[in-house]
Order: sequence, then C-alpha cells, then structure tokens
Amino acid sequence: MRKNVLVSVLIVLMCFSVSAAASESLELDYGEEVSLNEYTFSYGMENSDVMFEVVREQNDTDFIVQQTSQEKLFDLEKPHTFDVSEELDVVLEGIESNSNGMYLDLELTASENIFADAEMDTTAPSRVFVGQGDEMTVPLNLKNTGIVNQTFSLDAKHNSSADVSFSFQEFNVTELKIKAGEEESIDAKIDVPERAETGTYDIEFIAEDRSRTSETTTLEIRESQETSTRQEIDLSADQSYIGIKPGEKKEVSVRIRNRGNVMLDNVEMSVEAPQNWETSVSRKSVPGLEQYESFRSIVTVEAPANAETGDKFLEISASSDETSTEEPERIRMTVQQESNLRYIGLGIMVLSLSGLVYVYRKLGRR
Repeated sequence: MRKNVLVSVLIVLMCFSVSAAASESLELDYGEEVSLNEYTFSYGMENSDVMFEVVREQNDTDFIVQQTSQEKLFDLEKPHTFDVSEELDVVLEGIESNSNGMYLDLELTASENIFADAEMDTTAPSRVFVGQGDEMTVPLNLKNTGIVNQTFSLDAKHNSSADVSFSFQEFNVTELKIKAGEEESIDAKIDVPERAETGTYDIEFIAEDRSRTSETTTLEIRESQETSTRQEIDLSADQSYIGIKPGEKKEVSVRIRNRGNVMLDNVEMSVEAPQNWETSVSRKSVPGLEQYESFRSIVTVEAPANAETGDKFLEISASSDETSTEEPERIRMTVQQESNLRYIGLGIMVLSLSGLVYVYRKLGRR
C-alpha cells in the first residue's frame, strides 16, 4: 500500500511536468507586427478599422486564424482566450497604454515551442576563394527574432579539410547568448591546411538553440602559389576564456603546428602564469615537426587558494631552433567567488525528502 502511494505521487509529478505547456508574455504595440515562426501577430489599422490579427503561414500561403476589431476587444471580458489553433492559445489580459501609446497585453501558451526564432546572414560574397595554407574570415550577423532569450550553439557542416572556428569580440566561442530582439556580429574563421584538396565546397554555418538558423557559403580552395622557403610555427588554444575558483584546477588543450614548408627542429612550448599560480604541461617539447605537422598538449593551471576575484591571463608560446610565435596565445582566466547555491540546493533536497518520509509514515499507519 505504502509503495503504491509513493509510486502514484511520482507518476502525477511526472505527468504534470510533461504536459505543462510553455507560456510567454507579449506586449503588442499599436502599429507593431511580431512574427514567431509561422505565426504573425499584428495590431493596427486594417480596412479603415483598428484590428488585432493573427496570421498563420502554411505551405507558402497566409491564413487569417484570428481577427478582432478594437471595439470588440474593449467589450470582451478580460482575460479572454482566443483559441488560435490546436498548438497555440492567445490570452488577452488587457488593453494598456504607455508613453508609446496603446498596446495589447497578451499571454501566449503553446504545446510546442513557437516563441523562438532566429536569422543569420553575411556580407561576404556567396562564393569565396582561398589558397592552400591560407586563412580567411566570413563575417556573420546572428539575430534573435523571437521573444525569448537564446544561447546559440555554433557549428559548421562541410566536407572539406578546412578547420572552421567562430570568434566574438576577439574571443573564440562555441556558443553565444543573445537576448530576444537583439543581434550580434560574429566571425567564422576558415583555416585551410597546406595539403588540402583543391576544389569547391559548401560550408553551412549553423546557430541552434530553441530555434535553428543557418547561412551557406561556397568555398573554393585553390592551389598555393607559395614556392619560397617559409619557416613558421603556430600555436592555438581550444579556449580563450575559462572561469576558475580559488584552489581549482583547469585544463586547456593547445595545438602547436608547423605552418611553414620546411622541417622545424626542437619545438618547445613555454607557459607564463600569474604569480603564485601553478602550471603543468603534458607534452612540453618534441624533437622536430615535419612541414604541416602538429602535436597537441594539455596545459593544467591551478589557482591559489587565496586568489582574488577578477581577470588574470595565461600566456602560452612556442619556439623552435628556426622560429617562434610572434605573439603568445593569451587565455583570460576569471577568478570566481565560491557559490553557496549548492548548499541551498542541498538544504531544499533534505527538506523535501523529510516531507516525503513524513507523508509516507502518516499514510502507512492507516
């Protein structure tokens, strides 16, 4: 009996969490039009009358699924629910006004996530050219056109041998948070190996969170015209920023690459950390690197137990008998305060468990 009671409680909680719909508020100003995926909400003059209208696009055709005049909007008892479709309910909470004029206070409830949307475009030509062993940058503009904040994961799909990475404000990033209605500029960096196969490739740049958007650029890799001897070493870290707490250790993966066209001898990596910070390197040196070859190493950094909050920098360089990196790779390390949230969460879990035990015992006596 007692087991059945606990199982029933868990089933009810699980069903509630699964069936709960997503809701978002929308203040629709007079004269404004807001698009959310296939739905467009508008409030303004229409055929000599002020109308609230919801249009749904299906199969490249627009259908009016809700249209109400302002006179009727005033007469409706608030809140009023417009049953727009099986997946979307629109509740009119009220008709309000501010310094910009009148607006409709709406609450949108959907069984599916229609509140998120995004757009991506570029000022680069649809077809770009790059030589073997060269780099190029494609500027991208990413806009959150929905009404919810999103943290977009950034990725690139292609079948070339080029490496594609993303940078934002000079920092390498794999994701980017953009508030609703705002946009940011990012750069897609394309690094073509010396021995890359020449040809034409499509690269799809992708940003995805609760919505997905992409932009495609055609990349043509041409044979390098470089014939002279070139001695060049390159160092790149997978991360340009890490958050770290006092006494904590963090690891950073680093790649050292011979970008020249001749052998490099006695390749060595050096690390410079803030005073009293400890560092270690998994692979500090190699006897040599053939042209275009590379090796990876893990740099471990440990913050002092008394490290002050704020930004510190870790500098990593590489050198050989023939050449060295022009500038060190700088990794920004932000020292963060210890959070008490885990203790608060633990306390809530203990209280919840105590409540369940109490209910279990009380029901068990019956």
